[in-house]
Amino acid sequence: MLLSFLLPGTVAANQLAMRSLRLGATAAGATTVHEFTFTYLSTTSVGSVSFEYCTSPLTQIVCDAPSGLDVSGVALQQQTGETGFSILSSTANTIILTRAPTASAAIPSSYTFGNAVNPGGAPGTFYVRINTYSSVDATTGQTDFGAVVNSTTQGVSISTEVPPILNFCVGQAIPSDCSSAEGNVVDLGVLRSSSAATGTSQLLAGTNAEFGLAITANGTTMTSGNNVIPSLNAPTPSAPGNAQFGINLRANSSPPVGQNPVGPGVANPTGQYNIPNRFVFHPGDVVATTPSTTDTRKFTVSYLANVTPAQPPGVYTATLTYICTASF
Repeated sequence: MLLSFLLPGTVAANQLAMRSLRLGATAAGATTVHEFTFTYLSTTSVGSVSFEYCTSPLTQIVCDAPSGLDVSGVALQQQTGETGFSILSSTANTIILTRAPTASAAIPSSYTFGNAVNPGGAPGTFYVRINTYSSVDATTGQTDFGAVVNSTTQGVSISTEVPPILNFCVGQAIPSDCSSAEGNVVDLGVLRSSSAATGTSQLLAGTNAEFGLAITANGTTMTSGNNVIPSLNAPTPSAPGNAQFGINLRANSSPPVGQNPVGPGVANPTGQYNIPNRFVFHPGDVVATTPSTTDTRKFTVSYLANVTPAQPPGVYTATLTYICTASF
């Protein structure tokens, strides 16, 4: 007996190459971008592509949609390689692209969907089954197939705190920063009516306070018991032979003493104390300020003392206290 068998014709689908899925954000439940990339292998006509989100990549297993996933409202933001597609339909877990059937080329292609909602709940893995078809509605004529995998993750929360900062120090000399401030005595030497007596100390200040800082000079003029060297009520030039006590925060040439503010900060001396060769002192005056945050700024305070020939002898002293207040 001679038996003849007629085998039906079959069309073999190729597996898509170089497949990947990139998530714009990996947090569970995040609304983000899903970007698919793959290379077509068949060169037959392609009219549609389906993307089916499942809990398994195997086509032999019924596709269960990942919990919380929603791609029903996606938009096709970008396409490269095999192009000309638009979204035919989309459900909670399926996207179908369509175009006029066109022969495909074995070239890398990508499709970026915006407004996709990642699976919710605990972080986990999900899969997307990709199939290409010669028909325009992903129903007949399967050509290529494949699957991609990705996972949602637990977000890492990063927090920090910037504390309120006020750097301030006073010293006879501050070579670099407040860690090197040194000295608290300014010796003006012997007071004579023929020449001015001078000395300096330094202040350094900086803050991240939104409304800046203000430095006040507090204390009294120079005294020796009941004897007083009166302070200057208005910015006044040095006049040896007259009783004067005053300060400023600028470099002076008459007499030669002091230094202009230095450093990257933006604080500056206030009006009366910002005039070279003019000295003044009112207890409680703001001598330097800034209305906003400032990096460190170093000020040199110049002290001036003049006496009359009739100034009573004695050891004259003054204690000045500088207070820096930041406004947060």
